[in-house]
Amino acid sequence: MGPLLALGYKKTLDLEDVPQLANCDSANVVFSHFRNKFEYDGKDSDNDSQVSTLKLVKALIFSMWKEILWTALLSIVCTLASYIGPYFIEAFVQYLNSPKKLKYKGYVLVFIFFLSKLINCLSKRHLFFQLRKMAITVRAVLFSIIYKKGLRLSSQSKQSHTSGENTNLMSVDVERIGFFSWYLHDIWRMPIEVVLALLILYKSLGIASLAVFVATIVLMLANVPLGKLQEKFQGELMDSKDRRMKVTSEALRNMRILKLQGWEMKFLAKIIELRNSETRWLKKLLYTSAISAFVYYSAPMFVSMVTFGFCILIGIPLESGKILSALAIIEILQEPIYNLPDTISMIVQTKVSLNRIVSFLCLDDLHLNIVQKLPRDGTEVAIEIVNGNFSWDLNSPKLILKDLNFRVHHGMRVAICGSVGSGKSSLLSCILGEVPKVSGAIELNGTKAYVAQSPWIQSGKIVDNILFGKEMDKERYEKVLEACSLKKDLELCAFGDQTIVGERGINLSGGQKQRIQIARALYHDADIYLLDDPFSAVDAHTGTHLFKASIDQSALDTSIPHDIEGFLMSVIAFVGTTVVMSQIAWKMLIVFIPLTVTCIWYQRYYICAARELSRLFGVCHAPIIQHFVESSLGSTTIRCFNQEERFMDTNLKLVDGYSRPKFHFSGAIEWLCFRMDMLASITYAVCLVFLISMPKGVLSPGVMGLAVTYGLNFSMHGIIWDLNRLEAKIISVERILQYICIPSEPPLLVEENRPNREWPSQGKVDIVDLQLRYAPHLPLVLPGLTCTFPGGMKIGIVGRTGSGKSTLVQALFRVLEPVAGHIWIDGINISKIGLHDLRSRLSIIPQDPTMFEGTLRSNLDPLEEYTDEQIWEAVDRVQLGDEVRKKEMKLYSAVTENGENLSMGQRQLICLGRALLKRSKLLVLDEATASVDTVTDYQIQQTIRQHFSGSTVITIAHRITSILDNNMVLLLDNGLVLEYDSPTKLLENKSSSFAKLFKEYTRTCSS
Repeated sequence: MGPLLALGYKKTLDLEDVPQLANCDSANVVFSHFRNKFEYDGKDSDNDSQVSTLKLVKALIFSMWKEILWTALLSIVCTLASYIGPYFIEAFVQYLNSPKKLKYKGYVLVFIFFLSKLINCLSKRHLFFQLRKMAITVRAVLFSIIYKKGLRLSSQSKQSHTSGENTNLMSVDVERIGFFSWYLHDIWRMPIEVVLALLILYKSLGIASLAVFVATIVLMLANVPLGKLQEKFQGELMDSKDRRMKVTSEALRNMRILKLQGWEMKFLAKIIELRNSETRWLKKLLYTSAISAFVYYSAPMFVSMVTFGFCILIGIPLESGKILSALAIIEILQEPIYNLPDTISMIVQTKVSLNRIVSFLCLDDLHLNIVQKLPRDGTEVAIEIVNGNFSWDLNSPKLILKDLNFRVHHGMRVAICGSVGSGKSSLLSCILGEVPKVSGAIELNGTKAYVAQSPWIQSGKIVDNILFGKEMDKERYEKVLEACSLKKDLELCAFGDQTIVGERGINLSGGQKQRIQIARALYHDADIYLLDDPFSAVDAHTGTHLFKASIDQSALDTSIPHDIEGFLMSVIAFVGTTVVMSQIAWKMLIVFIPLTVTCIWYQRYYICAARELSRLFGVCHAPIIQHFVESSLGSTTIRCFNQEERFMDTNLKLVDGYSRPKFHFSGAIEWLCFRMDMLASITYAVCLVFLISMPKGVLSPGVMGLAVTYGLNFSMHGIIWDLNRLEAKIISVERILQYICIPSEPPLLVEENRPNREWPSQGKVDIVDLQLRYAPHLPLVLPGLTCTFPGGMKIGIVGRTGSGKSTLVQALFRVLEPVAGHIWIDGINISKIGLHDLRSRLSIIPQDPTMFEGTLRSNLDPLEEYTDEQIWEAVDRVQLGDEVRKKEMKLYSAVTENGENLSMGQRQLICLGRALLKRSKLLVLDEATASVDTVTDYQIQQTIRQHFSGSTVITIAHRITSILDNNMVLLLDNGLVLEYDSPTKLLENKSSSFAKLFKEYTRTCSS
């Protein structure tokens, strides 16, 4: 540890400065070892349905049995060493009382006291380091098994376990099970400590030791009901935390749509309500913990009163040596008395967490035998389904696809057609093996590649998203970029294909995300390509990056208050001991002052590296969770490209990246604590030498014995330990403060500039010299756009992907604030009014149809403003009425997370239903019909014409035919107006860019 601490004292550490873990401690090795034990115990590696809490615990124990035995031995040595001092206190007081002091006897006693503290120090430091190391191993194992399971989950299982619950598994439950390593040996060590204490007390007090035993049992039994209450409150707290995390993560994930629709306050109120519910359970848990703490701090006084009262009652003489020895023993007994409820609490919490992980591991996997996969081997048949019957839920009699028979030969191009919700995407999922098979057979000959309808992009470099695990073939790569029209987009990116993509491709347009997906599929040079509406988000011409704040919250709720309490108690204990010992021998101040200075210097030297190590493992924790959530969302794509092993390796590397600073942080703490303990032991030995050197009669032996008793627990490492733990946890506060300090949006309401209720009444939009960029260091996306959309007009906006179409929409809703220029709606400068007033008066049907977990009704009317009759009317107008009436719960039918139980087209129609209910004078369709078939597209356009006849409708469209009857067409290129006129006039001019675009579109459609 020396070189790392020295380096940390000189400079700010980064991850490259932290040494690699030994091979035996790497996530890959420890997980392989654990998996062998886990699968051997189950006798069936593929049957996770037999997983039980007992099986998981046994596998964890058997995979670390050597470490458990070694720490058990260290724990025994440490316990025995802690009783040597109290055992010899009576002998020391007797020596001080003796008329003739034999100097050598005094020095022998001093040596015994010093040796016991030295053994205690060495064994405790090794014990704590090994326990920390075990905790790191447990975390690595659980991170890995949860991730591996997540890659294999069936679609039905995903719907029953939300991302919020999964995030808590990784961030809370794994952490808690790892932390249980500290309490592992307390289960058997507490009875040993009690027995040892009673034996020593029996030697001093005789039968009065029974009083100690009875008092101890009473105190321990008093904690049993507290333990049961804690179990109940802990379970309820975790459930409420799950509910809050689920809604919070859903809101953060879909924040863009919440802003565009003006729903932030509704969701905030919902999160606050869930947080209040969580706080109620948290308070109950903390009150129970406070009662346990009261029992702990009152235990020595209670046991002492009972013991000495019993001695007086039955006439046992109380000499100073016996009293001090008994007090020292009772002080040690305080730990098992206190640790019993603490251990019970940790057992309860760990059991809850183990059960939650086991319930996740018991979820159904994707059945591997759904599709018979064969190499191509010259056969003509690529895909064949015989008498296929499929259902998302095997327990349900409803089939999603039935009596399916078809054969596809290699080289064929097959189009799957059908209305919204007819099962087009489900058919592709069947071929991929994602839908459970009721009966029949599916055969696939050759390799396959898949492009999902909803683009799945990994956070990372664009090039890595395209290569997706394959080696770089520069020639093929360039051809793929050309074929997918990505070259121009990459030229616009500051770092080309090395540009980092944010989480879920946040900094890419819908078209760019989809074309990267297509490029990924093309680069893999597969025999079979499965494309689920791949050109829905790209234009005709192209068609040829918090949980942190919520996690990082758990530390604020429980850990930090507990650590502040521990720190204050350590300070009080240290100051009290120092005062008592100095009062007896003031010369001890000569030792205490340099001791304190040395400890403070050590702490300052250590903290530079420790703070950065703490920051690093905090920073390295989030990517593990992010990678897990990201992989869960894209598991279909990962499985299709047979990339499970590569993603598992990435997970193991991320776990190692977290374990490295965690491991060395553990080493740094023990490095410091060892030095603190050694200094305290030397100081204690010097104090004892002072006492035996004092002339007889200066101080009474009883008072000097009191100093010896207090000095047994003298150490400054308690203060330093608690201070450093507190400092490490304060990083959670620091992160929340950093999050709070991120610049906020303008106010939701500006009281002095509130538009009247009728605004906008006409829907006229004036855009004047609008200049806009995504970040201060990036170039202008809209370099000075000027145009007017007359009220009540239907305006179509076209242009190739990246031309600024969606950017203009974001400016209209003030998702992005202009660098210069203005947008006026019906004579009001939208920059002057509150965001809620603006967004709540406009309507948008977004590019990505966003659904929230709840019901169909709550998705159509999140603010609960409309009657059932009005909602049914909207449902009928978007062609979903018949489908909804077939459902048992009608409007109250469940919608799962992200709307996974609805087709993409159905989700988009629900978004249209929201707009119909709102009936704003200004409606924006941001590629709103991209995910529906042409017939439904036509019906949507008819619905909009009929019900928004007096409204301004701004349509961003990829199907040019859907805007041919619009009043005006705006053609954008690189953020500037290239053409703006009626579609008829633009088509009449054969040299116009719009005419050329239309010709390209019709040629593509006909081919």
